[in-house]
Amino acid sequence: ARLKFNPAVKAGTGAKASSSSSSSSIVQQSSVGERNNRLDAISKQILVNVDHLDSIEVTNILWSFPQLQFRPKDTVLAALEAQAMSQVSDFDARNVATLLSAFAKLAYPPQTHLMRRLEQHAYTEIELFDSQAVANLFWAFAKLGYKPGVDLVQAMEGCIERQIESFNSQGISNMLWAWNKLHHTPGESVTQAILKRTFDLVNEFSPMGVANSLYGFSKLGVIVPPLLLDLFEKRAGDAMAQFTPQAIAISLTAFRKLNHPLSRTTLDGFQRRAVALAASTKPSEKTTILSSLDRMGVTPSRDLITAYEAATNRAISSLDSDDASELLWALARLGHRPSNSLFAALEEALATHINHISSDDVAGVWWALARIKAEPSVGFLRILEQRTFEVQKSLSENELKDVRWAISKMPHVDSNLFSKLA
Repeated sequence: ARLKFNPAVKAGTGAKASSSSSSSSIVQQSSVGERNNRLDAISKQILVNVDHLDSIEVTNILWSFPQLQFRPKDTVLAALEAQAMSQVSDFDARNVATLLSAFAKLAYPPQTHLMRRLEQHAYTEIELFDSQAVANLFWAFAKLGYKPGVDLVQAMEGCIERQIESFNSQGISNMLWAWNKLHHTPGESVTQAILKRTFDLVNEFSPMGVANSLYGFSKLGVIVPPLLLDLFEKRAGDAMAQFTPQAIAISLTAFRKLNHPLSRTTLDGFQRRAVALAASTKPSEKTTILSSLDRMGVTPSRDLITAYEAATNRAISSLDSDDASELLWALARLGHRPSNSLFAALEEALATHINHISSDDVAGVWWALARIKAEPSVGFLRILEQRTFEVQKSLSENELKDVRWAISKMPHVDSNLFSKLA
């Protein structure tokens, strides 16, 4: 109450009203620096008064930080964690889910002891969880990398089945994402309930909701009815203008894994959107998009490859060894030889991070160079040869075979290298 959080209201309802009104004023009237200074000052007051905060106040404060896009120092989070620990039995169902979701959004994994206590408390309160709380709880466990016990999971699945008609599209996609992250295979009855509810809500899924749901189904081995996949494809087409690079990459991967052939209209739409977002697309996303199209039997458009080459050239200094080797491999799979400037940039990135290139990536780089009939610089070849000797014992038989094949196709490589590879 001293910090202008309403202790009489449950987190996620009244907290939104009381904290958002004061925080929006801060955001509108102050620069980011001034706003953060004020939030730092509030954080210090939290430390001073933390022992007097009850469970709802602790939850409201933690809930507010992600809403304000502000992460306090770990000392503040640790103090709130300790106070939560002392009041575990006072948390209601919604607050358990909200508390863990807040820790997850703040990338602050609580100590195992608190996680276990909250898990036990959630089990005793499970009948009071609504659909949003169940979805948030599963999502938080997955985000924090904590796998709950079988008893709680079964109880949560029962809760999902009883309240399935109350789930919205975000709750469905969060559940599927969480199950995938936790490597949890849900029971047949709850899976069928999720599928049925997805049919009802398919036109309400966000682009990331489409991506996460499809990918979740594919990883869980769920047999998705063709009609539902058709509806998801239509939804993707309708919402294409809101797709992010991540959503495009995940969606293409999922459609491929679910063996759903996309129409030419949808494929063209994904590629046009990918071109528009090329400058903000991460190297790993570029690789996934290109390789997914290739594995679907689709040749990426010239516009897409040109856009990705230009964007990579501009961001080459940020590439690490994985980014460079995977992008080179993806282009090679397409039989596309990068422009001279891009190849020189990829070569530089690989040479800079050569000591971080794993054995399988070493084999991949050799294979890609031969596949695109590249003519790497002498300096880079010597560096790559040295790294190959260093990881030689870690190369599998197939990887060794790829390296030998590549060397045989590259006449300008040191002929002694072939004989030196056991």
